Amino acid sequence: MFARLTKFCVAWGMFGVASVALADEPPAGLGQAPPPTGFVIVEDDLWTNLAGEPGDHMERARESFLMVDGRAAANELRKAATFLRIEARNAMDQTRVALSHSAHELDQLAQRVEKGTVKSVHELDAASARALHALANQHYARATDAWKNDQHNRCGRYLRAAEDNLERSTLRAEAKVKSATHEVVKASRIVSGKLISGAGFVVDEVGAGFTAIGHQIERVGKGVEPTAPPAK
Repeated sequence: MFARLTKFCVAWGMFGVASVALADEPPAGLGQAPPPTGFVIVEDDLWTNLAGEPGDHMERARESFLMVDGRAAANELRKAATFLRIEARNAMDQTRVALSHSAHELDQLAQRVEKGTVKSVHELDAASARALHALANQHYARATDAWKNDQHNRCGRYLRAAEDNLERSTLRAEAKVKSATHEVVKASRIVSGKLISGAGFVVDEVGAGFTAIGHQIERVGKGVEPTAPPAK
């Protein structure tokens, strides 16, 4: 069973991760015994079910910010950052940097929100869009790897996670970008659904779906990149 081995500093409430490892088999020496103190093992399919958690925390952070509750908003941003940091520790080489940067950005933003120095919700929206895009790209990379290894159900689950996070990353983008992303994701969900169920998909259809969602991830990525401040 594909498993994820995660070590937390103390608990989720501490918002920190000491170390994270990924293993195709249970860690050596564990057998049926419980994992070492401070570690929890989360199977891959269960972890994928939590793919929407970072976006949920960022949305709650936005709501708290608009209600002028800086402490609650900061706590939600830190929870989202923790999820990203875990993903970064286990990320594919091509997605690790973006995930790490977004985790750091959310932590820094949380500090500023708590201090009351963030004046516009647009700062939260921009950071959230980048974080969700980084997650979408990571899930897409995992889906691609699973497809190459004939792991069709796993491929479908990661592709679905990529679709969901990509669409959420454009939630507050301009209408044209949001509409284009929705259409691509709508078509891709047909493919991921067939892969998850294990029936009805054809290779060419999957290939076309991967190409379409991959191109849209790339296009959205260019739109969520930080922009340099205007020259004085």
